[in-house]
Amino acid sequence: MKLFGVFLVVFYVGASFSKDVHIIIEDVIHQPPYHKTFTAGGNSESAVLEEVMNNAVSAGNMTYDGTRHEKWGLYITTIDGIKADESKFQYWQILHGMDVKNLKPSQYGASSLVPKDNEFVKFFLKHWK
Repeated sequence: MKLFGVFLVVFYVGASFSKDVHIIIEDVIHQPPYHKTFTAGGNSESAVLEEVMNNAVSAGNMTYDGTRHEKWGLYITTIDGIKADESKFQYWQILHGMDVKNLKPSQYGASSLVPKDNEFVKFFLKHWK
């Protein structure tokens, strides 16, 4: 007895996938400490972190400001009104990973980092000295 199988592959032309990125904002330098979490949803699969942040701003979930370097892209200076004080050697560190308990510092900035679907991204105000 011979078995014949028919395999049907369907491609959706123009179908788009979206990703959710879980955002954590934390400042333990200032008093009282600041902690905020939310999910930035509906981002394109190829969205860099800066695009995710812009979508979060549009949704009313966060605010940010920064300076742009021609080669390196966005340098984040302020998140939710909390400014990193350069005179005190403060900066917004970006950590990320799939396990919220094991986030690693990013080797890329907000203009280059492409978070994965359901990845955690943490903005952590810290001292660099």
